[in-house]
Amino acid sequence: MEYRDFNFWAKDHIVNENLFDDNGNIIMENKINNKKTGIIAKIFDDHWENFYKSKKDKIDIVRPNAPMEIRKVIDCANHNLGSSIYICPKCDDEVYFCHHTCKGKLCSSCGIKAQNERTENILEKCITSKHRHMTFTMPKILTSWFINDLLSLNIIFEAVCETMYSVCNGKFKKKVRIYNLKYKPGFFAFLHTFGRPLNFNPHIHVIFAENLLYKNSFKKCSYLDYDALSKRFMIFLLNKMEKYFGKDFRKTKNKMFKDYPNGFYVNNKLEDDGYKFNSIEELLKYVTRYCSRPAIAESRIINYDGENVTWFYVDHKEEKRHEITESAFSFIKKIIKHLLPTNFKSIRSYGFYNKPSKLPKDTNMLISKEKIPFRRSLLKWCNSIIKSWNIIPIMCPKCGTLMEYSFCVT
Repeated sequence: MEYRDFNFWAKDHIVNENLFDDNGNIIMENKINNKKTGIIAKIFDDHWENFYKSKKDKIDIVRPNAPMEIRKVIDCANHNLGSSIYICPKCDDEVYFCHHTCKGKLCSSCGIKAQNERTENILEKCITSKHRHMTFTMPKILTSWFINDLLSLNIIFEAVCETMYSVCNGKFKKKVRIYNLKYKPGFFAFLHTFGRPLNFNPHIHVIFAENLLYKNSFKKCSYLDYDALSKRFMIFLLNKMEKYFGKDFRKTKNKMFKDYPNGFYVNNKLEDDGYKFNSIEELLKYVTRYCSRPAIAESRIINYDGENVTWFYVDHKEEKRHEITESAFSFIKKIIKHLLPTNFKSIRSYGFYNKPSKLPKDTNMLISKEKIPFRRSLLKWCNSIIKSWNIIPIMCPKCGTLMEYSFCVT
């Protein structure tokens, strides 16, 4: 049914939810919404305006995209973002409204879809190989240098890249020219900015293929020197931070070299029983999850009474549960602290994974080209709902016919 015919159709059909006025126009505030507002969206809706007024000057400088991103979360899946309308071809009085989502950085429900899409994008690049999971961390004293200038987080990515290239080629130089090195590794880097207590703790997860590309063939690489990784990562990172932040950082740099003679902590996650995964897909879902969702899952929020928020976290070392009750303002401050700048890439590919089109022609890919279209189709919103809840959202409740897309309302 075309848009020009819709008002005429609506006049002669009764819709139980009172979606239309006497002229056949859609009453926006009465549109069906199948999604309940999340707790985080509710907290933002109740307190963001006052919070923003009280801290406007600092937010506009440090997190200028915060108002836009939070508005997205508040408007997600309601009439403010519009809807796609589906109509049953047989029972033309049955209408389904698929409300548009925000796709925001702080939306937990949209983050699930973003996680699945990012996981699939990476899987399509992966070669058939064993992959290793490791993390690159830094002392807490360094995190304060990044919190008010999130673009400086690019430094950590650069330091990790040069460290991996340097160790895989067995040579250490203060300046690494990756294009001149003999062996090219393939790895993905994932930036996580928060810990379980919602503290600012930027660190990089790396998924490394245990193969090195040399000319037009692969060489097995099952051993990595973690002592070298730790020391070189520290050197590369501190040198880059001094170059970026200037002479003010030199005192901190000298202290780091004195306090950490063995380098910063770089660990092999596969050696920890708590981080064993049955497949590369499970591993990718784990690391992409924290790049795609807000700093806290809604399942961790115990109570919200309109003024205060109670949430919990489990201490990683002690495995002890801690419950925190704080004002909504304090909670919002902790959430937006981890909001990355617009267009900032928290997931990056390096080495032969950066340009998979240049891999040798006989490379065995983890997912064949023939399977990609089908796997992609599973990410569409309707198929995702079927997969998750075994429900077909656009099936007519009267006759069981699949409804057809008609038009969008904005």
